[in-house]
Amino acid sequence: MSKGGSGLFSGTYGQKKQVPDQATEIKAKAESKVKSMISNRKGGKSKAMAVGAYDVTTGKTTASFAGSIPSTIHPELIERAKQIGGIGSLGVTSKNTVGVCAEFHAVNNLLLRGADISNIRLTKPIRPRTGKHMPFCDNCKKMFSDLIDD
Repeated sequence: MSKGGSGLFSGTYGQKKQVPDQATEIKAKAESKVKSMISNRKGGKSKAMAVGAYDVTTGKTTASFAGSIPSTIHPELIERAKQIGGIGSLGVTSKNTVGVCAEFHAVNNLLLRGADISNIRLTKPIRPRTGKHMPFCDNCKKMFSDLIDD
């Protein structure tokens, strides 16, 4: 029997060091991009919500605030939105318009940059004025359940 700190994992004591995988590193980059966007954009802390999105295959990342419905929307998002009432509707909520959420903007941005939707993941939404993580709204849960990486 070997002593702790010797043998195959010399210098360790009972556990292998966890090395972050590529997806974890890309997610961290997207989360950092969100924080930077909030602090560096004029009025960033007064925005309703912010989120990051990342492509686990290409490493592309983006960060977005909630805002007006984008003027250019990828066809994949138009189809997903139809499942909950369409862009501009309230979807499955009583107050959130489909197409204005930060998640919608972030996913749209990556899709328009050539990402495949099956490779996109979302970071947890952040309330900029508090810096706290918030839950996804019901519209985003329905539209992006396969992209939410908890």
